[in-house]
Amino acid sequence: MQYLIATYWMWLVVALLAGAVVGYWLPWRRTPKGGIGRLLLGWGAGAFIAGLVVAVFDWLPQRAGLYLETLLLLSFWYAVGGLLAASLRVATSRTKPASAALLGSARPESSALAARAKAAVKSVQDEAASAKAVDEAEAAAAAKAAEEARDAAVKAAEDARVAVEAKAVEVMRAAAAAKAAKDEQLANEAKAVEAARLAAAAAKAAADARMAAEVRAAEEARLAAAAKAAQDARTAAEVKAAEEARLAAATKAVEDARIAAAAKAAEDARLAAAAKAARDARIAAEAKAAEEARVAAKAVEDARIATDAKAAEEAHATAAAKAAKDDHVAATAARADEGTLHPGSKPPGIAADDEADDLKLIKGIGPKNEKACHALGIYKLRQIADWTPDEAVWVGHHMAFPGRIEREHWIAQAKLLASGGDTEHSLAVKSGSLVVDDKADEPLDPAAAEIFGKSLPEPAAAVDGEGKHPGRRPYGLARAIGQADNLKRIRGIGPQNEGRLHKLGIWHFSQIAAWSDENVKWVGSYLAFSGRIHREKWIAQARELAAGKDP
Repeated sequence: MQYLIATYWMWLVVALLAGAVVGYWLPWRRTPKGGIGRLLLGWGAGAFIAGLVVAVFDWLPQRAGLYLETLLLLSFWYAVGGLLAASLRVATSRTKPASAALLGSARPESSALAARAKAAVKSVQDEAASAKAVDEAEAAAAAKAAEEARDAAVKAAEDARVAVEAKAVEVMRAAAAAKAAKDEQLANEAKAVEAARLAAAAAKAAADARMAAEVRAAEEARLAAAAKAAQDARTAAEVKAAEEARLAAATKAVEDARIAAAAKAAEDARLAAAAKAARDARIAAEAKAAEEARVAAKAVEDARIATDAKAAEEAHATAAAKAAKDDHVAATAARADEGTLHPGSKPPGIAADDEADDLKLIKGIGPKNEKACHALGIYKLRQIADWTPDEAVWVGHHMAFPGRIEREHWIAQAKLLASGGDTEHSLAVKSGSLVVDDKADEPLDPAAAEIFGKSLPEPAAAVDGEGKHPGRRPYGLARAIGQADNLKRIRGIGPQNEGRLHKLGIWHFSQIAAWSDENVKWVGSYLAFSGRIHREKWIAQARELAAGKDP
């Protein structure tokens, strides 16, 4: 209600003015006994009171109640304006002279009486007097009724105002109570949310602490397990190293004894053969000399001069025969020293140059074995990679360790190293983490040699018609070591050539960089473009790419 009064007060003023105009100018007394005026006042008062009761008890819901309150408020001020205007008219009418009032009120009746007076003079005057008295009584009664109605309306309006104010106070109190309850509810909800948040934070902190403790415990357990594993591995490594050292020492002792026995036997055989040959030559020479002396003595008598000449000639022939025999014995001994008596065939050697490979990159070759290879003209890894089985047998017997080259995979290592690859041993030697000394010349334990052979990468499979191409096929790998290089970065190699090179086991720039002329000849024939590799400088590009440069 207060909201309506504060917001729409101008409409209340309009209703008040409208009621005043209607109340002042409405001809209430022109109908007999008030007529329609009293009827409107009665029904209006009843409707107003009924609407007031409905509004006070809030029987209409929400918007309908608001409309009713608005209508009652406008009706109240309309009625107040009408009553005030009617009261003002009554008050002004009483202050006029009585004669003017009588004349003003009786003007219509006087005209009627004058008309009747023409018909009957005396009787009409009497009827006019009586009508005047009746009108005065009716006017007094109407004024009294209007005053009573005004007082009742004022009292009803006052009661309605009090009721409205009481209801507004009650509504405000209820709103305040509702707001207080709402605030309390919100405070309780906020408190509950805060408590829940604190509980969740506490639970999360507890969970985090528990997880941290579990992680710490797991980490400690892992570290303990790792430490134990490292200790076990170190102990096992020490035991294995000790066992390998023991086996190596025993093997070395046996090998040294065998080598010494073989060398002594060979030396004894050589000396015995030489002694036998010298003895046979001496016996033959002595027998021949005796025979010649006998013949000479027999012929002395026939012709001393002829006999002397013949004896001189025979002595010269004997000396020549003895020299030839000695030369044969020396040649036999020299061939024995050079190893021409070893099984297999001696590999071809080359002259020493300044670009000799480091043969110690091969596991099993130390300084001593490297010198032995150099003595045979073996300076390049590709020479060992090209050894045939017969040549490996010959070198093994020549170095007094037959079977070791095959057992320790010298040829397989040399093929991988010569093609640009690496083994764990070669990487350790190149990085300096492994120092190659005289111990590297000692033979490997058979079990260790077998394990080392399994660690070498698998070679690429053979291709159809491999032997029909001139030159020698380069060593290839069945699969790339780590990440394969992008061979298409070499100008002249596209997707098709890269795929064919992969089929040959060529995956890395270092493999192409290690190709020999024989390898280039074979690959050029296989790819059906002889001479193109040299012309497009594949090897030079591969070397720069392998070194991390752009060609």
